[in-house]
Amino acid sequence: QVPMATSSPGTNDVNENENNSAVATIICKGHSRPIPQIEFKNTAEDGLFMISSCLDNRPMLRDGTTGDWIGSFVGHNGAVWCARLNSNATRAVTASADFSANYWCAVTGQLLHTFEHRHIVRATTFSKDDSKIFTAGHEGKIRIYDLKKPEAEPTICEDKRAKIQYLLTPSESLIVSSDDKEKMIKVWDTRTLKHVKSLETSGVITDLGYSLDSSLMCATAGNSAFFWDMKTFDLVKEMKTDRELMSVAVDTERNRLVLGSVKELWVRRYDFKSEKEVACNKGHHGPINSLAFSPDGSFASGSVDGTIRIWRWPEEKS
Repeated sequence: QVPMATSSPGTNDVNENENNSAVATIICKGHSRPIPQIEFKNTAEDGLFMISSCLDNRPMLRDGTTGDWIGSFVGHNGAVWCARLNSNATRAVTASADFSANYWCAVTGQLLHTFEHRHIVRATTFSKDDSKIFTAGHEGKIRIYDLKKPEAEPTICEDKRAKIQYLLTPSESLIVSSDDKEKMIKVWDTRTLKHVKSLETSGVITDLGYSLDSSLMCATAGNSAFFWDMKTFDLVKEMKTDRELMSVAVDTERNRLVLGSVKELWVRRYDFKSEKEVACNKGHHGPINSLAFSPDGSFASGSVDGTIRIWRWPEEKS
């Protein structure tokens, strides 16, 4: 089960950014190895939640505002590369190096079902209506499981020889994937199980996600960050930098962009429209694997150092 938090709250800290202004941050401890992915979910009736995957094999659920630990999902025997919540944060799915994806009750922590695979599972996500789970990894297959009959054999999109790293579901009939070798993002039709479109990039994808309002698909590849319209897949912007990038998150409504890079320990903040760097948040002791914006304008960073930090934009600090 997921026990209620009693002794692992997020701790408050104040850091100096490179512009010498104070930045309020909450440090979320508890993981013991690198954190490959974090996600906020704000559509639940009882608050804002954050889920994190970790190579220590215990994904965690937290209060998304305070960073307080709610519980850990215990059941995997290998590194957990991806953890996702459904639309109302009552269910979770996790992808692991133990050749499985687990489906959980996010309220009690009960393991509801294990989907066995034949190789490492790197990515997973829910369908838009929460009725299906998608998984992918080193087998070169995107599996689609029907949660109404989880014991049934999945339908499969074949992507032979690909080690798939990321999955997104922009609509009920489409899946988006990327792997560890090709310089592109692939779009799949779940009705035909065929690859129907490719989005070219300047390098292998190192991060893939949505903007806060889900209007854009965001990715990092090489020294660039890419942003596509979620409905048309038209390229809205490619932002080039002088660093090899590892992570990206964008809040289009507030015109905010954050980036993490392969060789830096910092989160760089930008004006999304002008692409001007406005600050650099320091505090982590390892590169930033994952970034995510919260609905309140703050953002979280998950690092190789095993910690999550929730950062406030300076004007929001009370």
